[in-house]
Amino acid sequence: MVTSGAYPLRRMPTQDRANRQVERILDAACAEVVERGYDAASTSGIAKRAEIAVGSVYRYFPDKRSLIQAIERRNQARYTEAVSERLAAVSSWRAAVDVTLDTFREMHRTDPGFKAVVLSGLGDPELESKPGEFDDQHAGEFAELLAARFGARDSRDFRLAVTLSIAMGESLAHLADRLSADEAEYVLEQGRPVLYNLLAPHLPA
Repeated sequence: MVTSGAYPLRRMPTQDRANRQVERILDAACAEVVERGYDAASTSGIAKRAEIAVGSVYRYFPDKRSLIQAIERRNQARYTEAVSERLAAVSSWRAAVDVTLDTFREMHRTDPGFKAVVLSGLGDPELESKPGEFDDQHAGEFAELLAARFGARDSRDFRLAVTLSIAMGESLAHLADRLSADEAEYVLEQGRPVLYNLLAPHLPA
């Protein structure tokens, strides 16, 4: 298995056309899982959606689970890029917390890849177990931003508080997106101060 940027592949694409095909396969897998569910989704259905032969799917991905893992890694790369761009304009650490939460909610609603992983219930175990991957990676980057731009006092407890705030923020976003607009607003109004309170002891008053 080789790695192409954000995710592992059986074979490395060597041309732009092949790279586009890999992205098309992942987009088709997202649509298949969202529409049919993980159990009913099939590689043949994914190939049909991508308008390619099923053998082309297997050229890059050995099975359905590996497709979900690749989607999750692509999600993380897209999320990190979007958050980084938006954080450049914030002027307070609370606004930075809002950006990470709001970006996650937006991508969950608009990018079928996020929904595909959530509905399947299948993340990549390596992303959850290896230090420096997935939430740990974003938490580390966010902790460094809070320290560099907003004077956070770096420590083990601070890093744990940031990691906890990221995990809680994602859970809050998932809950809000399952509710009506009024209920979602209430949940977010109640939840944001909890995230702020986790981080406030580590930042200047």
